[in-house]
Amino acid sequence: TVKKTVLNSGYNSVDINLPKVEKRTEFIADIKIGNKVVKKHKFILEPIKEWTVYLVQHTHTDIGYTRPQTEILSEHLRYLDNALDYCDQTDDYPENAKFRWTAEASWAVREYLKSRPESQIERFLKRIKEGRIEVTGMFFNFSEVVDETALAIQTKTLKGFKDMGIDVTAAMQNDVNGIGWCMIDFYKNTGVKYLTMGQHGHRAHVPFDKPTSFWWESPAGNKLLAYRSEHYMHGNSLSLTSGYLDAFMTNLSKYLDGLEEKGYPFDRTSFQFSGYVTDNSPPSTAACDIVKEWNEKYEWPKLKLSLASEFMVYLEENKADELPTKKVAWPDWWTDGFGSALNETKAARTTHTEMIANMGLFSMAKIMGAKLPDDINDDISKIYDNLLFYDEHTFGAAESISDPLAENSVIQWGEKAAYAWTAVKESSLLKEKAMGFVQPFIKNSDVPTIAIFNTLNWNRSGLVTVFIDHDILPLANEFSITDDKGNSIAAQAMNSRSDGTYWALWIPDVPAVGYKTLNINVSEELQKTKSQKSDKKDLENSFYRMKIDYENGIISSLFDKELQKELLDSESELKLGEFIYERLESRVSMERLTNSNRDTVFVPLKKTLTSLGDIEVSEIVSGNIWNSIKVHGTMPGCSDSRGVNVEIRLYNKDKRIEFLYDMHKLPVTEPEAVYVAFPFKMEGENQLAFEVQGGTLYPGINQLEGTASDWNAIQNFASVSNESGQIVFCSNDIPLVQFGEINTGRFYYKYQPKQPHIYSWVLNNYWTTNFK
Repeated sequence: TVKKTVLNSGYNSVDINLPKVEKRTEFIADIKIGNKVVKKHKFILEPIKEWTVYLVQHTHTDIGYTRPQTEILSEHLRYLDNALDYCDQTDDYPENAKFRWTAEASWAVREYLKSRPESQIERFLKRIKEGRIEVTGMFFNFSEVVDETALAIQTKTLKGFKDMGIDVTAAMQNDVNGIGWCMIDFYKNTGVKYLTMGQHGHRAHVPFDKPTSFWWESPAGNKLLAYRSEHYMHGNSLSLTSGYLDAFMTNLSKYLDGLEEKGYPFDRTSFQFSGYVTDNSPPSTAACDIVKEWNEKYEWPKLKLSLASEFMVYLEENKADELPTKKVAWPDWWTDGFGSALNETKAARTTHTEMIANMGLFSMAKIMGAKLPDDINDDISKIYDNLLFYDEHTFGAAESISDPLAENSVIQWGEKAAYAWTAVKESSLLKEKAMGFVQPFIKNSDVPTIAIFNTLNWNRSGLVTVFIDHDILPLANEFSITDDKGNSIAAQAMNSRSDGTYWALWIPDVPAVGYKTLNINVSEELQKTKSQKSDKKDLENSFYRMKIDYENGIISSLFDKELQKELLDSESELKLGEFIYERLESRVSMERLTNSNRDTVFVPLKKTLTSLGDIEVSEIVSGNIWNSIKVHGTMPGCSDSRGVNVEIRLYNKDKRIEFLYDMHKLPVTEPEAVYVAFPFKMEGENQLAFEVQGGTLYPGINQLEGTASDWNAIQNFASVSNESGQIVFCSNDIPLVQFGEINTGRFYYKYQPKQPHIYSWVLNNYWTTNFK
């Protein structure tokens, strides 16, 4: 039976025990006071869903946003102290109303264990073992600019926790709407088997129309039990922490009714809340009192203050066989904001690559017999901490767009950018340290030498850029660069300073986890004047023939000689390498998930976009390593005198084309963006793909519904392929791309591009908060 309270005018409230029913049932009952029948009452009973609601308290970890980054750490450490005190204060509460706390980011816990006295740590460990505090497995809430190596390294906190007796079973990613596919594989054998996603639908779609559980599978076949929860402060939106039981009752009832209407399959659900309605929120016991009063007054739903893993354990033990399996990537809508800081994002991504090489160099030194410093792993960890702080999803102050010159905005951006530049500097110093340990094993020579190291596990050929001082290689003299067998190495000067020149060298066949030594041989003879300029109208080598539209500074045709195929879509309005500037009328429509009206001021032909103006094309230059053409043009938002410079290189030693752009950008706070067009298309059916963390994603095919579709962040490559061949697009500097066409503002819930076009999204400032 279910207890029901009936209020009748003129009488006291009466508690009536009513029968549970399996279907909608109508019956008449006598209402008595004492032995007297007061009234016959018609009841209509609906089947009762015996809900259990798990309420998970945490604080959302923003490294900044609410206040400068340097203030956040002390706050989060204090919150853990508070959590321990609140556990003590509610020990005599009913079990389901006792204070519980889930640490959203393992970073705060790592720092807490390093900064608190032994007695406090013992309190902390005791509450974890009791099930009152839970530690989760994500160091931060990460964006998609972080690479796989860094995501693997951030899991090392799990080993430190395990060594202290802390078992971690759940990972929690909040606010951002995606997570690296590789995390499924990285958590294998760590004890982490659950993932909860408290996604934020601001300027993004959220997968599914209701909270959904499923087995999330990686390309390798490993699985996590995943739960797309509600917004990470959903409980606050229902007035859970307001102190007003009636308000919470009304809101929760409407919410649960809505779940049933949407076909939610279970009689249990879980959602998160914070102590107060703010990011970086301190904990609170307000919900403890609400839950205590609720469970004393109402039979259903049952409310439980819970840890993040509790609902997941229920699903695994009771619903595992009912849950679908989804072998899909989970890309994030919010990485587009990193386009507001092109230079820092480029620096961080380059440093990620360099750190892999640095660790490879140390490994090579150790294999050769070097004794490495005992603290070398600490040096590596410090650099990765800086990279992780940059890759963490919080970019700047809440008012960064509404008031970009406010003190809080300026300070927070300065601190955020410092993470990237500190990583750059420390990585460079680490490389020099690695070179120092390798150097004794390189033979001396009677001529200047260059040692080229391959830190990967396959033989490689490729381009190396090296600065050579003019006292070693004078520009005026004849010279050759040769390997140990006397073979000549192709060299091409790039640019010079008074003290030296940057040279491009094409190095063939450097052995796996090995090196090759080159000799610089300088002749006393002076160089004869050589003209590298060509009168040819097309850019051509043994691999490609490229037709250039000199008037517009674009490429109208790219013919692959090996495949005997045209690689460009001749019907595309935007041409290969075209530099495109975009202005939005306002940012408001982006917030509404609608297609913004773009500014038409700069558009002579296309109604939404503008290309380079005042184009000047230089002569084609022929070189040992590449042939190139240089283009200069003007663009709104850039300095009139310097504008945009483009160089297109066809490599003679490799089947490779390189597009290099520099722009002298003016500061503009109105909404703007820049794209570069790559309208590829081969004869026949074409397939688009790109690399995410942990796998290859085919847009609109093997990605979770509702995840980022208008734009994406690529790790190392995107590709267009069919049965006859493949075009591979790589950009370490610029991770953001749009596929098919320029989609900004369309916000597709599902999108499979109709055309195999790639648009490199160079920069944008389309957000209304957080980003630059």
